[in-house]
Amino acid sequence: MKRPWRLPAVAAAVALFTALALYDVSSAGAPTVITCDNTWTMNFSPALTVTPQNGVTAKVGDPNGALRKCTGDAAMTMGDFVAEGVGDNVTCTVGSYTNKPGTSQSVTWNAQDNQPTSAYTWNMSPIGDLLSAQTPLNGGITEGRYKDATWTMAIDALRSKIDLTDCNSPTGLKSISVAGTLVITPAS
Repeated sequence: MKRPWRLPAVAAAVALFTALALYDVSSAGAPTVITCDNTWTMNFSPALTVTPQNGVTAKVGDPNGALRKCTGDAAMTMGDFVAEGVGDNVTCTVGSYTNKPGTSQSVTWNAQDNQPTSAYTWNMSPIGDLLSAQTPLNGGITEGRYKDATWTMAIDALRSKIDLTDCNSPTGLKSISVAGTLVITPAS
């Protein structure tokens, strides 16, 4: 005696295997590049001049930097960040900055899941090169959302205010206002 349930069961199994064969597992959960509009003000202490100085602190102020209009991750669209770096033997046109030991470098995302923050490292080119270098700011993400990713920033000269003439003034260059595009590239 034939059992009537076998035909539907076989048809269901064939449909399942066909669906699995057509599903591209290489794209499932594949990391995507994240881009954000980035704006921030950085304050220098002491102010930058034409004379080289050691221990110059570069700190994102007002009170934080802003990442807006982010794309590539449906769980979030924006974030705020803090950064504090230090440079030795720097002037307005020479020297670079890296993370200041013992300070927090983090992004707080408006994420709708359980990873609302990222900790990161950063390097910044000399202030005089920010508008001319292809990627004057870069670093890596060390913890949290996008861990092991790298990031770079291209600066928009039209929206940024970096007045190097202040370097020759008695008070020096105390701050810069910068805007550009942040790109987070996930680890392969």
